[in-house]
Amino acid sequence: MIQDKLNIQLNIDRARENGELVAIGDSQMLRSLREITGRNNYEERLKKLLDQRHNARRKPDSSINLYEIEKEIDAILFVPEIVSLVVEDNRHYTKIIENGLYINGKKYVRLMCSAGQARRNNVLLVDSDIEADLKKILNNGRKDIPLVPAKFNAYFALASSTALPVTTPLFCVVKDCEVKRKERVEWIEEDPSGDDKIEETEKEIKFNLFDGQGLISPRMAMQWAADLDLDYIPSCFIVRSNFIKGLLVVVDFVEYSDYIGKHIIEDVYGDKVNIRDMDVILSASQFKLYNAFDNIKSYIENCKKNNIGWGVTRYAPKQEKNHVTLNYQFIQALNLNDQGIKSLCKKTIEYFRNIISNTLDYTLLYLLGDLCDENYDEHIFEKIGDNVAKAIILNNNLINDPYIQGYIQNSIRKRIKESYIGNIIVNGNYTFMAADPIAMLEHIFGMPVKGLLERGEYYCKYWLDRGINKIAGMRSPLVWRSEVNVMDLKTNDDIKHWFKYLNCCCVFPANGMDMAVLGGAD
Repeated sequence: MIQDKLNIQLNIDRARENGELVAIGDSQMLRSLREITGRNNYEERLKKLLDQRHNARRKPDSSINLYEIEKEIDAILFVPEIVSLVVEDNRHYTKIIENGLYINGKKYVRLMCSAGQARRNNVLLVDSDIEADLKKILNNGRKDIPLVPAKFNAYFALASSTALPVTTPLFCVVKDCEVKRKERVEWIEEDPSGDDKIEETEKEIKFNLFDGQGLISPRMAMQWAADLDLDYIPSCFIVRSNFIKGLLVVVDFVEYSDYIGKHIIEDVYGDKVNIRDMDVILSASQFKLYNAFDNIKSYIENCKKNNIGWGVTRYAPKQEKNHVTLNYQFIQALNLNDQGIKSLCKKTIEYFRNIISNTLDYTLLYLLGDLCDENYDEHIFEKIGDNVAKAIILNNNLINDPYIQGYIQNSIRKRIKESYIGNIIVNGNYTFMAADPIAMLEHIFGMPVKGLLERGEYYCKYWLDRGINKIAGMRSPLVWRSEVNVMDLKTNDDIKHWFKYLNCCCVFPANGMDMAVLGGAD
C-alpha cells in the first residue's frame, strides 16, 4: 500500500481472489450505514435470492442462473464503505491517519477500533463521504465529557459488535453495588532479583458485586426469544446497544417487588422509577457513558432520533453440552496419580477407538463437529464443509470404502496428537456466570445484600439434576491452580422458585471472592 502511495485500485472479484474480502456480522454500525446510504430495505430481496440459491442447489434447473444469483447476493451484501485494515507497521498507520487511504479514488479515514480489533492490530476505516454522518449517529447526541481515549475507543466501537436485533425494552439504570472488605490473599512482592516473595496476608479489596450484570423480565425474555426465532426462553443474554453492553439474567423482578411490597426505586440519575414499568434493569457498569446523558429520557429520545436499537450477541442454550475439551492449563492444575490419569483419559480413548473402528455415529459426530449441536435447520446440509461427511450421510455404507477410511484416519491423527498435550474430552461444559439476582434486587431496593446463596454456595441446575453437588469451575485461560474454584452446589424451595428461569448458567454468591479467584472475571 505504501509503495502505491496509499492509492489502490481493487474490485470485488479481485479482492476475493486475493483473500481480501472480509466477512463481518451485522451490527448497529452497518444498520446505520445502510440507512445513510439508502440501502436499509434489502432483507426481503436477499431472502428471495437465498431461497432461489437453495432451491437451485437442491434441484438443478437450467432455467436458473446460479452465477447471476451469486453476483446479485454479493452486490447486496457488499459494503464498499467499510475497510478493515491490518496494521503491520505503526509508521504506515500514522501515515494513513494523517493522509487517508484511497481505494478506487475514494478516500477512507479511521472510524473505530474495538478492544478485540486492537489485539489483532486491526482498525476499521470508512468512506470519508459518510464519516461525519455515521459518527454523528453513533455518538447519539452524547455530551462531550472528559474521557480516557482508550476507553472511549472501546465504548464507541461497541457499535461494530455483531448482534441480532431485538425489541427495544423499557429500561432503567441503577448504581453499581461497590463494597470494600478485608480478605485473606496471597500477596506478591516483586523483588529486583527476580525472586518474588509470596506471602499470605490480609488486604482491603474493593468489589463491584454485579459488575457487567443486569436483569431482564421473563416477559421481555420471551419477546426476545420470539425475535430470535427460539422455541425456549434463554437463561441469559449478552446485549449491545449504544454505549451499552453486558449480561442480562432472567428473573421476575416484578413478582419480587410485589413480594416485598415495594415498587419504586432510584436510578443512577436520582430519578424515581416504578419497577413494574420496566423490562430491563441495567447496572451503571453496563451503560458505559451514562454520565454523558442528562437522564434516561434524553438518551431514549436520542436513540429514537438516530434509529438505534438493541441487539443480542449471545444467549444461553436450550440445553448445556455434556462434554468439553480440556487443555494443558486445566490439567496441570490437577493433582493426579496414575489411576487418576487413566480415568481422565478414558473417555477420549474410547472416542478415538470408536472412530477408528468406523462406528458410524461417532465418525459423523467427529466429521460434523459443532454442527451437531445446532438446532434443526433446513439448510444444514449446505453448511457441512466436509464432502466425506456429506457422502456418508447420503450413503452410510460408504464408511467402509477404503478411501474414506484412509481419509478419516489421516484426519484423526492430528486430533490424537493434540490429545497428547492435554486436549482431552471430559464430562463438563462452558456456561454463563451469573451473580445471585436476588442479591442484586436487594441492592436495587436498598436492602441488606444477602441473596439466596451464602459465601461458598452456588447453583447450577445442570449438575444438580444429575445428582452432583460439588463441581470444579475454571476460567480460560487458566494461569495457576489457585484459579480452580471448587464449588458446593445448593438448592431449596426458595432457590427453585426465584431461579426457575436459570436453567443454563451457574449462579454465584454476591459476597464471595469468586471473580478474583477466576482470573479477574466480571
